[in-house]
Amino acid sequence: MLPTLTRRRFWQYGAVTVTGGLLAPLAGRLNAAATAKASPRGSADCVIFVNLVGGPSQMDTFDYKAYKFTPEDLDARRHPVGVTWPYGLLPKTAGILGDAALVRSMAAWETLHNLGQFYLQVGHAFNAARAKEMPCIGSVVAYETLSRAKATDYLPPFVSMNFPAGAVNGTLIREGFLDSSAAPLTLDVRKGGNMPFLLKESERERFAGRLDFLHSFDTSRQNRSGGVNKMYREWDAFSRSAEKMIRSPQVSQIFSLKEEERTRYGASAFGDACLIARNMVAAGAGARFILVNQGGWDHHGDIYGKSGKGTMEDRRVRGGLYSNCGDLDPALASLVADLKAAGKLERTLVCVMGEFGRTPGNLTDIKGRDHWPGVRSGLFLGGGVKGGRVIGATDEQGGKITRFEWHKNRPIYPEDVTATIYSCLGIDWTKKLSGAPSGREFIYVEDMSPTGFIGSTEIKELFV
Repeated sequence: MLPTLTRRRFWQYGAVTVTGGLLAPLAGRLNAAATAKASPRGSADCVIFVNLVGGPSQMDTFDYKAYKFTPEDLDARRHPVGVTWPYGLLPKTAGILGDAALVRSMAAWETLHNLGQFYLQVGHAFNAARAKEMPCIGSVVAYETLSRAKATDYLPPFVSMNFPAGAVNGTLIREGFLDSSAAPLTLDVRKGGNMPFLLKESERERFAGRLDFLHSFDTSRQNRSGGVNKMYREWDAFSRSAEKMIRSPQVSQIFSLKEEERTRYGASAFGDACLIARNMVAAGAGARFILVNQGGWDHHGDIYGKSGKGTMEDRRVRGGLYSNCGDLDPALASLVADLKAAGKLERTLVCVMGEFGRTPGNLTDIKGRDHWPGVRSGLFLGGGVKGGRVIGATDEQGGKITRFEWHKNRPIYPEDVTATIYSCLGIDWTKKLSGAPSGREFIYVEDMSPTGFIGSTEIKELFV
C-alpha cells in the first residue's frame, strides 16, 4: 500500500528533494581545471554501486580459498571462467560471471570501517580539516551530469539506499561544498520504506488542487517583490522540482514492487533496493549514480553461522555469510539479468565491493575474521566491461596479492576504482574544482596516496 501524502509530508519530502538533485537550474558552476590530460571513455550512462558495508571475506566469496575448517556446504567447484567458486553461497551469481570481470588484486588503505567507507565513497583519504567539504563520488557525478538532464527527467541524479549509518560505519558522505543539487536522495526500505512522495491515485486530484492554490500565493508574493528576490526564486524552483517528481505518474511504477519480482530478488530489503535501482535505470529519468548498500559483512565472529544446520533457504536463521550471501545472491543475479534482458547493461556500470577484505589464515577465537586492507575483491559488470575474465591473483590463503595483472603493476586502490567510474561516465577524473571553504582545490582523483605518489588511473584492463 502506498503511503498517503499530506501537505506537511510534501514539504518534508521537498527538503529531501532540494538536497536530492532536482534543482539543476540553480547549480552554480565552480571554477574548474584539469590537472593532467585524461581521455574518459564515456561507456556508461549510469552506475549502480553495490556497497558491501563491513568488508566481505574474500577467501569465502569472490576469491575462494579452501581451509580445513571451511564448511562443505559452500560447495566450491571449478567455474568455466577459470576460478573456484562457492556455489553453496553464491549459486545464482555464478550464472552472471560470464558478464563480469572478477578483480582479485584490489587493496585498501584503511582498517577502520568509517575511514574505509569514507575512502570508498569519496575516493580520498579522510582528512578531519576537509572532510565536511569533500563531496562523494555520487555528488561529483550529479554535479558533472546536470547539463545532461532532460526536460522530462523526474529523478535526482544521485540516489542512495539502505546505508547502515552509525558509530562504526560512519555516515553516508554527501555533497560537501558542492551545490545542494548534487546531494543524494536517500531512501531506506529496510523498515517498510520512507517514500512519502508516492501519491495514492485517489489523492492526486485533491493534492493538485492544493498545490495550485499554493502557487497563487507564490505568484502574488513574487509580484510584490518584483520577482528579483533570490531566495524566493530558489524556493520557487525548489518547490516546483519537488512537485515534478511527486506529480509524475511514473514514480509509483518505480517504487511499487510486485511480489513475484520481490521473491525473485530474494524478498529482502537489499533485494528491494536492487529492484528499485533496476526500475530507475529502466525509467531513464535522470538517475546517474545509484548507491545500493548492504550491511552486515563485518564477520568478526560466527562467520559461518551459529548452528551450521539447515539449508541455504534458512539463511536468516543461519546467520554469518549464509545470511549476507543469501540476500546478495538472488538480488545481484536478478539485477544483472534484468538489465541485460532490457538492453540496459551495456550502458550501466555495476560495481560490487566492500571497504576492505578479511584476515587470512585461521579464524579468530570467536570463529570470525578481522579487517585486512592488503587484499579485497570485487565484481565489475556492464558499462563496456568485458565479461568472463579474472584480473589478479592471491596466494593460497587469499591474504597477499601475487599477480596484479594490470598496467600499473601494483594493487588497485580506491582511487583507481573512482577514476574508472568517472571515466565510464565521461568525466575527466583529473579535474579539480576551486571554491571550497578551506581555500584548497578539490581534485576528483589525486595521484598522491597515504604512502606517496601512485599515479591513480582507470582500470583499462576491464575494457580491453
